[in-house]
Amino acid sequence: MLPERYEEVKELIDRIAEYYGPVEENPLLEEQTAEMCRLTGRDWDAEEVGNWCFEYWSRASLDETAYFFFHGDLPEAKVIELVFWKLKPGVNMEPQPLFEKLRYIKTCAKVKAVELLPMEEIVSRLEELLSGWDRQESRDRSVFQKVRPQEPWHTEEVRLFGYEDKMLSITCTNVSEADRTAVLHLMEGFGCAVYHPKD
Repeated sequence: MLPERYEEVKELIDRIAEYYGPVEENPLLEEQTAEMCRLTGRDWDAEEVGNWCFEYWSRASLDETAYFFFHGDLPEAKVIELVFWKLKPGVNMEPQPLFEKLRYIKTCAKVKAVELLPMEEIVSRLEELLSGWDRQESRDRSVFQKVRPQEPWHTEEVRLFGYEDKMLSITCTNVSEADRTAVLHLMEGFGCAVYHPKD
């Protein structure tokens, strides 16, 4: 459930973020900090408020930043990376060294042990699987997101990043086990092996 004054806090964060300069020189920050304390019911100091609002998008979404001001911490996020490739017939390679070679452009192109993945078909099938999720597209990645209206800081996200069509990284953030299992089964249908990168 959304905290009372939630939208006001988001609007205040955006106003504070409009100031581009040293935090200690922001002439409105003391007044804005007092407003943040009043809206959230927490005791904040000006430097902390200024630092969290300045370019907040580089560390968290607006909703996650608002959550921080109400709770004193960012919301928990469960992130699991699944990496897929398809070995050519008769090839047997240890996953960790293969992963290390595929993840860098200079060595990825030289790896002959894997088949090219049908990326367009994979993305299309994932779009069917995640129908109802919002999709954003850029040159080498696709992102599927599902937001809970009553907990907008808890975004479910499936982020795809391809490596020269030889490896596909699928990062699942706050994704249910059922949806992750469905993604795994989909990729198994393409004959892909799954690898969980070590931290």
